[in-house]
Amino acid sequence: MLFHECSEYIYTWLRKQNHVKEESLTDWMLYEISRKCNFIHYQAFSRHEEAKNGSDWEWWVLTPDCSGKHRYNAYRFLVQAKKLFADDKDNYPLINYSNRYGTQVDLLLDSARDKNALPLYMYYSICRSNVIEQIRNVSYISEYALRWCENCTNGCYLSLAQTVYELIYHVPRKRILDSQLLDRSFKLSILDLIFKENKKMIDRILDDFNNELMGHMKSDDYINFNQSFRGIKHNEETIPQYVAVFIQNMNEDLNWLEKEMKIKDISGMGIIDLRNEEEY
Repeated sequence: MLFHECSEYIYTWLRKQNHVKEESLTDWMLYEISRKCNFIHYQAFSRHEEAKNGSDWEWWVLTPDCSGKHRYNAYRFLVQAKKLFADDKDNYPLINYSNRYGTQVDLLLDSARDKNALPLYMYYSICRSNVIEQIRNVSYISEYALRWCENCTNGCYLSLAQTVYELIYHVPRKRILDSQLLDRSFKLSILDLIFKENKKMIDRILDDFNNELMGHMKSDDYINFNQSFRGIKHNEETIPQYVAVFIQNMNEDLNWLEKEMKIKDISGMGIIDLRNEEEY
């Protein structure tokens, strides 16, 4: 299983080479999953040290449109990677990182609202998560899915950026351990379970999630609600031009894309193309 193998490999890598750079882990993982899976495509861009949007890379999941209104749906995600400190060290400075444009988590949340995307954190860690805590904290993932990977070794975890925001700002300043972050996240290997679903079922799952997200965004308790937010669901008519060009040329050399499309605010883009019924 692809995501299991990649996540376990990164765990082993971190164990053997603790000082490996976060960028090296990200580059290897994205290259590896795109190399091994024919419906995943990735293109790296130049790295911008002081990003204005708080994200490292942008992901799009393309699915057949179950409603038949469009040729396909496209769900947008912005991802920021963090290699967590282990051995009882404080991760607060890491996740509260800022540059001259502001704190990274604020930039990520604001950019996601402007781009109608879901902001996520990807954690690299050798810590072991507690599935009971994950079930309690990660309500958007089913207990079955969380337990499906309960005994799997993972070095990669995904978390909503809003969770990081709440940890930083909703409590007095205190130490944040890697275990606290992972217990509010889910293992990357769970994606193997999700992508085994029928492609149209994945569209329904993401559509339901988008509707739930929209309802949450409209609630009074959501921080800095932006009235322009329309959810993370797009289609062939609403995706940005550079994404349309990427989709049209996915199997070709795309080293020209960054310069021609003037892409300046992300370090890479990935497409998970589920529009046909090829087996995972």
